[in-house]
Amino acid sequence: MKFSTLIFCLFSFLASEAQKTAVKGQVFDKVTGLPIGAITIGFENSTIKVSSNAKGEYSITCREKVSVVYFQGMGYKRLAFTVIPGQDHKLNVRMIPESLNLAEVNVSAVKVSGYRNKGNPAVELIRKVIEHKEANKAMLNGPLAYQEYEKLNICLSMATEKVKTSSLLNKLSFLKENSDSVSLPGKSLTPIYITEKLTQHIIEKSTSKQRSGILAEKQSRIDQYIDEDGINEYLDKIYQRVDIYQDDVGMGNQSFMSPIAQLAPQFYRYFITDTIKEVSPWQIKLLVSPRNKEDVLFQGYLYISLDGKYAVEQAKLSVSPQINLNWVKDMKISLEYNRDDSGRYYLKRSTLGMDLGIFKEGLGVYGEKTLMLTNFITGLAGLDQPLKLHRSENDLRRSKAELLDKLRPEKLSLSDAMSYRNIDSLKKSESFQRVMGIASFFLSGYIGKGILEVGPFNSFYSFNPVEGSRFRFGGRTTDTFSKRIFFDSHLAYGTRDRKWKYSLGTTLSLSPRSIYQFPVSSVTLRHSYETQIPGQDLTFLEEDSFLLSFKRGINDKWLYNRKWLLEFLHETKSHFSFKFGYKNQVLNPAGGLRFVRGRFSEQTGIHDLGVSEFFTEIRWAPHEQFYQGKRFRRLIRNEYPVFTLRGSVGIKGLLNGDYNYQTLTLNIFKRLYLSQFGYSDVIMEAGGVFGKVPFPLLAIHRANQSFAYQLPSYNLMNFMEFMSDRYASVNIEHSFNGFFLNKIPLIKRLQLREIVAVKVLQGGLSIGNDPKKNADLYPFPVDKQGQEVSFSLGQTPYVEGSVGLSNIFKIFRVDLVRRFTYLDHPRVAKWGIRAKLKIDF
Repeated sequence: MKFSTLIFCLFSFLASEAQKTAVKGQVFDKVTGLPIGAITIGFENSTIKVSSNAKGEYSITCREKVSVVYFQGMGYKRLAFTVIPGQDHKLNVRMIPESLNLAEVNVSAVKVSGYRNKGNPAVELIRKVIEHKEANKAMLNGPLAYQEYEKLNICLSMATEKVKTSSLLNKLSFLKENSDSVSLPGKSLTPIYITEKLTQHIIEKSTSKQRSGILAEKQSRIDQYIDEDGINEYLDKIYQRVDIYQDDVGMGNQSFMSPIAQLAPQFYRYFITDTIKEVSPWQIKLLVSPRNKEDVLFQGYLYISLDGKYAVEQAKLSVSPQINLNWVKDMKISLEYNRDDSGRYYLKRSTLGMDLGIFKEGLGVYGEKTLMLTNFITGLAGLDQPLKLHRSENDLRRSKAELLDKLRPEKLSLSDAMSYRNIDSLKKSESFQRVMGIASFFLSGYIGKGILEVGPFNSFYSFNPVEGSRFRFGGRTTDTFSKRIFFDSHLAYGTRDRKWKYSLGTTLSLSPRSIYQFPVSSVTLRHSYETQIPGQDLTFLEEDSFLLSFKRGINDKWLYNRKWLLEFLHETKSHFSFKFGYKNQVLNPAGGLRFVRGRFSEQTGIHDLGVSEFFTEIRWAPHEQFYQGKRFRRLIRNEYPVFTLRGSVGIKGLLNGDYNYQTLTLNIFKRLYLSQFGYSDVIMEAGGVFGKVPFPLLAIHRANQSFAYQLPSYNLMNFMEFMSDRYASVNIEHSFNGFFLNKIPLIKRLQLREIVAVKVLQGGLSIGNDPKKNADLYPFPVDKQGQEVSFSLGQTPYVEGSVGLSNIFKIFRVDLVRRFTYLDHPRVAKWGIRAKLKIDF
């Protein structure tokens, strides 16, 4: 009996194997020839379904007796094909857009290969749209009031069939129970984050006179591990507002040209696919696709009114799978426009969904941002609308969350509601706490629990010619100790100079907020004894980092700096800040650096230089975005400028100050987005030192002798090579984002991006600060052979340029740097190669 049962099971298994039907292949758009993702593939009379990936690829298997496989997707006709049961099939399918007949498709397909703008009715139509764009675009002029609702939901994304075997979801079983397998075909979405905000906008007579206030907001927060306000800024940078009535649409550092921008016909192809008569007025359905699949452009459909206004009333967009865009598996955009009382069109609702991940088929992060404009009130009545619906500040966040439940313009989906539940459960999960602790360590470099943290770990060991091997141990207090009072310190020792260095500081928040929470108002007191490279007192570098220990050329001229610092900082919500303070320094030369006075045999050594200085800084960074770490702010660059004005006054005789002097510096940073041509970062700076001072107090221009590329520094200049008391500089770096390389066969598959840069520095030294004409000033440094290694700039500016490739393996950048002037200086390089980590969107 057992043997017969075994034989029966064996034959049943073999029979089921014989009946296994498998189909695989790729799905394309019949008109454009581009692969299509999110197409549902299934067998008739079976529950088995799969979805095509971003490359249009699919594979489906069924052990049931089936003979018909079907393909369906939004915007396309349903197709079905007969297959032979029990066999393997390869089937590449070309989906037909809705409302197209086969004859129209064949005509369009012929036109693709010989596509041209001239005599093309679709291009003539889009030129009409472009011509009428400004007349159709709503200016939102006052008097007017309206509400803007924003919602961003973030989910873990993975293929539906992998959910059961996911180790992550098995460890956090409550996430599996609260997953959504409906919203995105073929994917299981596990909500982990959601933020909502409802804002009231009141516009008086022009858009420049606008008042805004947050009526209600709600957010699932982790809080204790990361700066979630900073994470919000990053997410806002990626999930920006999409409005094709604007010439360009920003996402991260990429700028997508709108399909109705002035230059769009030179970069897009257009095809008329249908006339929609079920709406009033009738609409033309226009297919748009990039001429070059790797360019940062949209593809999809525009719905254009046929009432003589040529307005885009609706758009459904995505991107090509071959696009030079990092981490994006798929993108879907839906835009709806509404007509206001003046006949112009405003963005009524937009939805931007992106599936992000390191690997195409692995675990990803799906984010969907929804924007809605509602409750339009025109005329003087709109000016009376309230900007706030509550006055109590004691429980601001909770009250705003309660209000949002009442004022939300549409109900939350099941997936959205799950986000709030999941984050509460995550906070209690020990495994999640461990993961977030590791993430926090990599972001900050500190590790610890309770009231103290130890770090930063990248500075525990470094080396340099003066100290030899340098060992450093440091730590700081945490929010558990106090949110308003902060202590930090470190102790370091060099094996060559056998000296101990140290730093001890404290910061007090002058507001009820944490010292890390913007806007900051604080006072800092610090005492330190440390080493320093003259001219390298930079906030964006830590010279005791292990990686920055590797330097080219000779680097033996250092300072020991014993410093006291007292500083007051005040920031405003408009991103205007000012600081002022006092610092007292005693500078001792170290290594190959000497302070002497006099000429030749009459020279006398100077043991130290005393500095007693009051300083101030005014900074304005409109619409600035940043991630707030506990040791730094990581700026999120946008199109707005940053202005920084610094000044200082040195006083001789005050607490051992040796010189009277004044300094003034103006720095301006601006990023310029140039649509398809990439973006430029521009830094302009000018400064001066007023008064007779020795060279350590001059403007020592920022050199870089490391092998890492630095935009604010001169990468082929030696330390202390140039000094000035008057100077002006401009640094320009342009990223083409693959504009040229995207068009070269084979190379475009690497998705590299081109970068060019040029840096020009013009400066000089007045007679009063020239040590060659003033015996009472310190002579410029010399090397061991007595050869000068420091100079003033003459009439010729210092110039260097570079060309580079970024996005190498999506994380590296390599530059070839060329120095053009002052090539006769000792130990300078004409060429150099620099590299850095650069992770971009």
